[in-house]
Amino acid sequence: MAKKQINPAPKKLTGWDDVNSTLKRLGELSIGIRDLENKKTELISEITAKFDADAAPLLSEIRSLEGSILQYCEEHKDEFIKERSKELSHGTISMRVSTSVKIISKAICLKVLKSMGMLDYIKVKEEPNKDMLKTLSDIDLAKLSCERKTVDNITISPKIEEINVEAASSRLNVDTASCRVNNQEEK
Repeated sequence: MAKKQINPAPKKLTGWDDVNSTLKRLGELSIGIRDLENKKTELISEITAKFDADAAPLLSEIRSLEGSILQYCEEHKDEFIKERSKELSHGTISMRVSTSVKIISKAICLKVLKSMGMLDYIKVKEEPNKDMLKTLSDIDLAKLSCERKTVDNITISPKIEEINVEAASSRLNVDTASCRVNNQEEK
């Protein structure tokens, strides 16, 4: 069962100094998230590399065995004339006819289809053009089951680079202070 995440209620800010300090905290949290995402990416890369290394010989053997079965079946196609499947004790081998079309150049194919008047062979995706709909009146939009939505968007942009430099210098000061304490203890 997934844990339910509880979001704390927004803190009431009383002035621009509160907003500024909240922006700083937002930047610090963003840096923390970025660091965690970097660690996650590194761990995923390590796991993927280990999996790929462990799976490589197995995948290679699978391809080899499948190739052997395919070659044997090709050599014995005559046995699939009446019955298209062979039920064996460890699996089933079946031979099926399939047809596919490979489009070498989509642009050329579309151009030629249009010039030949073969429009039924072209898929057309239909969707409303929002840029054109913006030009209509609210009444016309309502007739089309659309509505105009106007919002005042607020952008929040903490200065992460400055906060990161500030946090790094704070860590440096703490590290330097602990080194001084260790040096004094050694004397």
